[in-house]
Amino acid sequence: MPAPYQHLDMTPEYNRIITALTGIRDDIRLLQKLQSDPESGIVTSEVLNDFQRALLAVSMSSAQGNTASAVADIIVAGTLPNGAAVAAASGESNANLTAERATILTALGVTEDPADLKVLIRVSGQYYWEAAGVVGPDDGLRGTTTVVLPFALGAQLGFDNEGTGLIVAGAPPGPPDGIPNASAPKKRWPFARPVGQTASQNANPNSDLIDPATGKIVAKTIDAQKTSATAAATPAPATDYGPS
Repeated sequence: MPAPYQHLDMTPEYNRIITALTGIRDDIRLLQKLQSDPESGIVTSEVLNDFQRALLAVSMSSAQGNTASAVADIIVAGTLPNGAAVAAASGESNANLTAERATILTALGVTEDPADLKVLIRVSGQYYWEAAGVVGPDDGLRGTTTVVLPFALGAQLGFDNEGTGLIVAGAPPGPPDGIPNASAPKKRWPFARPVGQTASQNANPNSDLIDPATGKIVAKTIDAQKTSATAAATPAPATDYGPS
């Protein structure tokens, strides 16, 4: 005769596991918030300027160290650092996106609102403002983040006229004179970063205490530092570039 059924309640054990995993998740998020910066060595996110790219090219090529500036010019011009070949001239250099963006907006007759800067995009020969980001998920520690979909079409600004080669404002009316240049490559022109702002509000763990550009120190008690480190909102960086 089989043994009678005996129920074993695992609810307390499951709750203990859930609590432990939640604590581990929160610890990981806190570490990510505090340590994801170039100085810690855990995560590095940096864009090389022309001179840094030149130094990298020199270190990996047969060029000499004292030619780094010349190599920077070669990189911007689109030629290979070893002088073996020249990149095809496409007219789509990324050497100065800001100037290129300003030229396009001038041709379109668009005046930007400094308080509401947007990314300019070109898709199928037509210019648009890139659609604004949407509110993303809340990670439970730093609040919600903005999720941007690259090349999402926003307001239309104009088009590259295939017949004349000129940038024309407004929607293309169609043939014979208003046909967009569909062969123009898809491209994004982000707006210039405002003075006094960084890509990441806190580029390193001390950026809310020491301004890396000026060396200015902002006094903050240890209790205030602990509060900032565990707060959901990222503290403001120690920058003050307004008129003195």
